[in-house]
Amino acid sequence: MSQQFQGILAFVTTDKNRYLGGRPLALLAKDEAEMLELATTVAKAFLADIVQFPTGDYMVIKK
Repeated sequence: MSQQFQGILAFVTTDKNRYLGGRPLALLAKDEAEMLELATTVAKAFLADIVQFPTGDYMVIKK
C-alpha cells in the first residue's frame, strides 16, 4: 500500500513577510511567474490542486 499525502503540501509567495518556512513546505519566489511555476510543479508532482489567495499567493493542497 502506498502512502497518501493529504492536506496542505506547499505555500508559495513572493512576499518575504508571509514566508514562514517549516511545515508545510513554504517557498519564496522572486516574481509572480516563478511563483506560479513552483506551485504548478509541486502540484503536478503530488497530483494535487492549486488554490490562489486574493493576495496572489498559492497553496498546493491534496484532498
